[in-house]
Amino acid sequence: MSAIPTPLNVLVVANVDEDALAKIRAVDPASLNVIPAYAEFYDEILEDNAAMMGRPGRRGAPPQPLMTPAEREATLAAAHAVFLSFPLPHRLLPRAKSVLLFHCPFAGVSNLRGTPYWGASVPFTSARGYTQAEPIAELAVAAASMLAKGLHVAARRTMEGDFDRRNYPLMRVLEGKTMGIVGLGGIGRNVARLAKGLGMRVAATRRSAQAIAYGVDGVDALYTPDHLHAMLREADFVTIAAMWTDETDGLMDAAAFAAMKDGAAFINVARGEIVDEAALADALRSGKLSGAYLDVYVGDFTGPPNPDLASAPNLVLTPHTSGSADVNRRGAVDVFCRNLRRLLDGEPLENVIDWRRGY
Repeated sequence: MSAIPTPLNVLVVANVDEDALAKIRAVDPASLNVIPAYAEFYDEILEDNAAMMGRPGRRGAPPQPLMTPAEREATLAAAHAVFLSFPLPHRLLPRAKSVLLFHCPFAGVSNLRGTPYWGASVPFTSARGYTQAEPIAELAVAAASMLAKGLHVAARRTMEGDFDRRNYPLMRVLEGKTMGIVGLGGIGRNVARLAKGLGMRVAATRRSAQAIAYGVDGVDALYTPDHLHAMLREADFVTIAAMWTDETDGLMDAAAFAAMKDGAAFINVARGEIVDEAALADALRSGKLSGAYLDVYVGDFTGPPNPDLASAPNLVLTPHTSGSADVNRRGAVDVFCRNLRRLLDGEPLENVIDWRRGY
């Protein structure tokens, strides 16, 4: 590797707080020049993500840039490491002429699909395995509890003023039931840990699994991707925690829902595109599934869900909010800091995106 520039110019194109900036600077104060630049590229972020930024709750007062356009471009051209946020500006790559590393503070990189970043030769790293894995997993297990105890029905009955016990569902016990997890990554491992704490049996699939194994990696049964339907047949609750890639696009189709137990419940905290939403709506309407919780749906960054899906019975939807929490467990800054240290020391980077694999 060629000599690392000193100082190493670190451009932070993300709306992070002073604590995060201080953590980045602390990696090596003498060797890093950390430059907050979210305000400088805000107009580009807004232009490149107009539909998303225009959604209610997305827009605040626009930050005021401190650089002239010429200063901004010179700063970008001299940047060696760039920390991006989401939504992100799409057109930085050809202008970042000195860049050695881009870091994306999210787990899956499907957000980069359709942008000039996809397939870039410059190393891109992600926060896979760290980005709010705990809060998202907690919500998935809370959803299982909600569906098992019929709390979604109780909330609706309360709003209606209906307190007739005959209109409330029979509650199910979680202990002894099987939690099925599609994608045993950072979120999936936390779902498994929490489900085991409730006395549940856990079965999962993982892309890298080479053979079916038992009693490994915190789960009772680990399946290869081609044995997805076998895993689904065991599960009383199914949580989707996989990356959205070419391999997982539409993975949960009509055949997958048909493979699930009658009366099973479905939870998705990954990406809406992994699910055939028409097939899911059919499974809910037919009674094949007893209920579903979705934090994600197709197009959730830019608009409301498909009305046919949203009107399905025993369905609870949230607009991609599972990573929001009062305690930040994001970990994205920590991964970036470790990679800055590795870059300075000439060591291999962590979590480098494999574009062929898709994460």
